[in-house]
Amino acid sequence: MTSPTILIVDDDPAVRRVLSRAMGQIGYGVLLATTGEEACEVLAARHVDLILMDLRMPSMSGQTLFHMIRTQWPHLAARVVIMSGDPEAKDHEDWLDLHNVPVLSKPFGIPQIVDLTRRLTATERREASRQ
Repeated sequence: MTSPTILIVDDDPAVRRVLSRAMGQIGYGVLLATTGEEACEVLAARHVDLILMDLRMPSMSGQTLFHMIRTQWPHLAARVVIMSGDPEAKDHEDWLDLHNVPVLSKPFGIPQIVDLTRRLTATERREASRQ
């Protein structure tokens, strides 16, 4: 079985670098995007098992990207994790409650994100083996 591939979507190069290194060290394939538009290009061209994405990004918000994922790649909608520095902001809180998307509040610890990604990718593998 191949290792899961994670798409990290964040406009902050430090976040992308730290997450890429951490996910790579535990055996995940890692793809990077700095914008929602880049993320859509990656999703159109590559297989992705899990998406870690920021809500606040220039040009295309994480909310818009999530809606595009639900429309164009619906099998990935349950495999999105939101990373946010301000998940309690009223505009974010209502949206997150409505869509029931897992959230990692920035700053987060690497063990926290590793645990979450392992649980989500393990769930995906179990579901795929049942089909």
